[in-house]
Amino acid sequence: MQKEKLNTVVKPVGEAKIYDYDPDLSTHPIPPHLHAIPVQSNNKIDHYLIRFERLLNWTFRGMMMIAGLGLAVLMFSQVIMRYVFQSPFTGIEEVAVLLAVWIYFLGMGYATRVREHIHGGIVSLVVKDPYKVSIIRFAGSITCMIAACIFGYFACKYALKEIDRGRLSVNLRWPRGLWSASMVVGFAMMVGYFLLETITEFRALCKMPRQPNKQED
Repeated sequence: MQKEKLNTVVKPVGEAKIYDYDPDLSTHPIPPHLHAIPVQSNNKIDHYLIRFERLLNWTFRGMMMIAGLGLAVLMFSQVIMRYVFQSPFTGIEEVAVLLAVWIYFLGMGYATRVREHIHGGIVSLVVKDPYKVSIIRFAGSITCMIAACIFGYFACKYALKEIDRGRLSVNLRWPRGLWSASMVVGFAMMVGYFLLETITEFRALCKMPRQPNKQED
């Protein structure tokens, strides 16, 4: 019995039969075809759009990197000024919050691009038909895009209100619109990537053959 147990091949979680119908669970990391951005272009318009999106992606990633490094330098400088030189500068805290909110909302959009945002997987465990799972995901992407549009609308409304009233920060006297603009950019990224994700899933649905229902004997 012990030899049989030792010789038994244990399948990794990703190769277990229960997960075969769900690519999200059976493959780690997530394969490229599950990202919001398609890997291959079907026509010239897709080709130019993908190239434009890659440029935007590098821009946003560069902004996140610069903001993250800047935030780390600011926090280190504030510690040195507060505990070594005994003369803290409160303006650093305002800039730190500014960089933090930009990192957060840019990261929110980037997580939507690579489909690393929080989502439930119980549908995949209940429904085993890949076509039905794809339909549910397609409907979920549309719902998320509509929700992002609604929240983005209120973010734009709030940012415009801040700009119109000319509100300034307490210490540095910077326009409060710099902080509010991060929400607008973040939700705009989410809407755009959810739209691309919806288009990609719709195209995949059109190409996916429907499996006939198996009748029980």
